[in-house]
Amino acid sequence: MTSPTRFDLNLKQLRTFYFVAKHLSFTRAAKDLFISQPAVTMQVDALEQHCETRFFSREKNHLTLTEAGAILFRYAEQIMGLAFEAAQAVSELKVNPHGVLRIGTTRTFARYLMAPHILRFHQAYPKIRIQLNEGSSKELAATLLTGRNDLAVVGRIPYDPRLETTPFPACATDEMVVALAPEHPLAGAASLSLVDIQGEPLLLREKGSGTRHLILQRFQEQGLEPNILLEASNVDFIKDLVERGAGIGILGRMSVEDDVRRGALKAVPLTDEGFLIHIDLLLPREGYRPVAAQAFLRFLLGE
Repeated sequence: MTSPTRFDLNLKQLRTFYFVAKHLSFTRAAKDLFISQPAVTMQVDALEQHCETRFFSREKNHLTLTEAGAILFRYAEQIMGLAFEAAQAVSELKVNPHGVLRIGTTRTFARYLMAPHILRFHQAYPKIRIQLNEGSSKELAATLLTGRNDLAVVGRIPYDPRLETTPFPACATDEMVVALAPEHPLAGAASLSLVDIQGEPLLLREKGSGTRHLILQRFQEQGLEPNILLEASNVDFIKDLVERGAGIGILGRMSVEDDVRRGALKAVPLTDEGFLIHIDLLLPREGYRPVAAQAFLRFLLGE
């Protein structure tokens, strides 16, 4: 006898039972299920054997439900209804995604890059709630492997091989420039090299930053030692100190455009090659990819 506390009903058999009980006909059930009548009979017989009870009374081609059959049919109706609702909900999610999308990005990109894309994505998918988490490129890459973020937009650094990388479709690079106070002696230069600025007090981004990684790599390649005055995670703090004449910064052009426009800073291009920060979209290579993340990818790619 099957234990009442053990659930091991075969849902395929239960579905077949439901259609037979609904129509009180094996023939009509077979048509609804698109299977043969012998297959329907086999499924119902197997269910009755498993439950050790009869669900139908078969007399002179007339089919009726037994007391046990009537009880099971009431529950089968509810189960089939929920199954239909579940299928509809999953289908609706594909057509009209909703839920939470967790995006990790750097403080610079959060302020100067992501806002218009997130706004347009929200207009296209109003049921998706966006959670924007800030940090350094290194920190954000790590959050993808622990499941804290669904995707990340960062400045390129060496990545864990378990991450999938794609150039950010809307803006794949940002030019690095020397940010100076307008009255700085080098502010009038048409361009500068690392040799020109080697002795200048340098205000640098924090460890784990993509821009920091690029800057130190370029200094090292030329056998130069930067004169690092201060390290900070806040670009606005660095720009404020530069404006006050405390030192110089090497920053992405997108982060200083407004300051240059209002005359607070000067931005001078670097003559050295390779001073482009590559902006990458990161996702875990393996594991489930939420529907909201899939929708964001399609949106960025213009699909």
